[in-house]
Amino acid sequence: MKVEYKLNARELNKLIEWKAQINDAKLKTLEHPYQYYSPFVKIDDVNSISRRHLHYCQTQKRLIHLLSDGEARAYKWLIHQKDVIGIREQFPLHLPDTMRIASELDVLHPRNWKTKEVYVMTTDFLVDRVDFETGEIFQEAINYKYWDQIYEYSDTGFVIKKCWRTWQKAKIEEAFWLEKLVTPIQMTDRDASKIAVQNITWFQIHQHLDVNDSELTIFKKAFIQSYLSNPRSWLEEHLLHASKALKRSVKDAQAMFQFAAYHHELGLNIELPIRLAKPLVVNL
Repeated sequence: MKVEYKLNARELNKLIEWKAQINDAKLKTLEHPYQYYSPFVKIDDVNSISRRHLHYCQTQKRLIHLLSDGEARAYKWLIHQKDVIGIREQFPLHLPDTMRIASELDVLHPRNWKTKEVYVMTTDFLVDRVDFETGEIFQEAINYKYWDQIYEYSDTGFVIKKCWRTWQKAKIEEAFWLEKLVTPIQMTDRDASKIAVQNITWFQIHQHLDVNDSELTIFKKAFIQSYLSNPRSWLEEHLLHASKALKRSVKDAQAMFQFAAYHHELGLNIELPIRLAKPLVVNL
């Protein structure tokens, strides 16, 4: 059966304007390689009752548009990873390519079901990573969904896919990126836990703390010594020990802990709640 599609003038004009805006922004002086970036879909563009987030990223030095609580957690989890250089959210896909791929896959391209006007597809997160061994920069295209939107348990307890229309659109997106030699990834809320992101958010308060290498070395040595002496001690006890070694206040030691934790200097297990009045787990 032949599928009817119509060009969406508003979408095409928006895409042209977006490309021009991006090209102009690239000419400015930037503090981060992707500080120029602006997403194709912004929070005000979405007619939905779901929660949306406008988040200022201290790493990329720009506002990030995130279209759900899950996307907000996923972004904070991703940008914290050591090998991530930058992230471009709500990244548009080339319309002629996605329409061709949809035809080849024999699936319906996203469109307005009443007017038959096609939509420009987007990828939730286009992530740039670096391989620390080779120095190679590579990309991952991440499609984010809540787990229970696309999976369920069968009567026999196996995980099975559901919502086949969602999977059809994901298949178009996957094929698009494979043609570009970019790795497509299906991510869910089970990949970025609430607890991990709560910890990262607390660490992030002192992400850019002004600390010299010698102070950081003293702090790390004292902190690890305290942890090895008594892993069951509360975090605040380890900070007290480190503050004495630094000859600084406990408040300063806490700020240094948050800085070191955010920059992966301590090997913390962030999948468990990190609280001042609780023990913590360090992977030595």
